[in-house]
Amino acid sequence: MAKVYQLGINGAQTQSEFDDYSHSLLFADTIVPVHTQTEGGSNVKAIIVTSGVDSTGPTATYELLADDSRSEAAITVSTGKFVEGNLIAVLCPSAEAQADMRNYMTFYSSSGDIHLHIGLCNTTQSQDYTPDIIANNRVIKMITPAQVKNLGL
Repeated sequence: MAKVYQLGINGAQTQSEFDDYSHSLLFADTIVPVHTQTEGGSNVKAIIVTSGVDSTGPTATYELLADDSRSEAAITVSTGKFVEGNLIAVLCPSAEAQADMRNYMTFYSSSGDIHLHIGLCNTTQSQDYTPDIIANNRVIKMITPAQVKNLGL
């Protein structure tokens, strides 16, 4: 089973907050979207993540729900290069994801237009072209297919 946690989708997270759990998203066994309504009537969108890849620590939007006795893989690798085919998790508007990603899934935040997108880079950054996700300094985590292969996950 690995770890199971609930994560509120919040488009206003910082890079360091995103780094706390983004690897577990890239290697998740399952991600299930949930919607709850609080007693006061607030709508909250979240995801339930099951992942054998450990997150570095909880944030205000991360709640551990279950943990088995099996040890999780701890991963710290990332790449700064936006290259076609890289695995990517990013907080950005849907228009940027549509332009710069393929084979992605969108998990909508409770408010605003910044959502969580997980998928593959659709283009490669060059001197002549900068993807909108990079140009707008979005909160991001990317790894290359070679890094995934070397990890053996």
